[in-house]
Amino acid sequence: MQDEHQVTVTQEGAIATLGLANPPRHEWSETMLEQFHNHILALGREVNCRCLIIMAEESGEGRGNAWFSAGLDPDILAIKDPLKGANLGRLFAQAFSALRRFPGVTLAAITGDAHNEGVALALNCDFRVCADTARFQFTTGSAGRLAFGGGTQLLPRLVGESRAKRIILLEEPLDAQEALSIGLVDEVTAVGEVVLRATQWAKRAVRQSPKASRAAKQLIEHARMRPLETGFAAERDWLEQIIDSGDPAEAQQAAQEGRSPNWSNP
Repeated sequence: MQDEHQVTVTQEGAIATLGLANPPRHEWSETMLEQFHNHILALGREVNCRCLIIMAEESGEGRGNAWFSAGLDPDILAIKDPLKGANLGRLFAQAFSALRRFPGVTLAAITGDAHNEGVALALNCDFRVCADTARFQFTTGSAGRLAFGGGTQLLPRLVGESRAKRIILLEEPLDAQEALSIGLVDEVTAVGEVVLRATQWAKRAVRQSPKASRAAKQLIEHARMRPLETGFAAERDWLEQIIDSGDPAEAQQAAQEGRSPNWSNP
């Protein structure tokens, strides 16, 4: 397929959608990673872009979207090349780090199976909505490698160390309901409803003050990495900034006047 179309971007109001467009398995290539990174950076600079949905473009294989993403294209590592591995590590790090640092809310709309870096992509989002037909698996160990994209760090934070070891070291597959029960995904729905439900979540998120939403996201994520008192101090700092922005007063005024708030810029 044409390299210039491996990632698509659309935006409706405050909600943007990035589409993985490398069918049939939506495997990551170097070009795809660069495009993904560039789109994320551009959207992150747009003041009016408050929420980002990641999805796979229709593959037309019959079982819904058969794949969300199968991970890295295996042909890329078919020849031993340390420089190639280092470059891939850099590309995945910059792309997925940009996704984690996106100032708004991010959602993975998982309409098909996710393997390896496809799972890692979903883990780097704030929320995950998946189809009841979706399946998840890491198979990199039997392919002689680790998965790129932070899966070994993010998975145990969601599902615990023991279950993460079973999923990665034993290559234990998960269906959608199992993924929901262990906290890997946040909601399971019919395949035709996944994007709709993700959009509904996004619409709920963008009703909040951008500054308050960004502060809450950052404080929650940093809570696992710093002492409690440090977190309390950071929360107080954010509260001062938010009150100074005028957003709380604007929210009350808007409620009294029966209109949507005009939030300050984040």
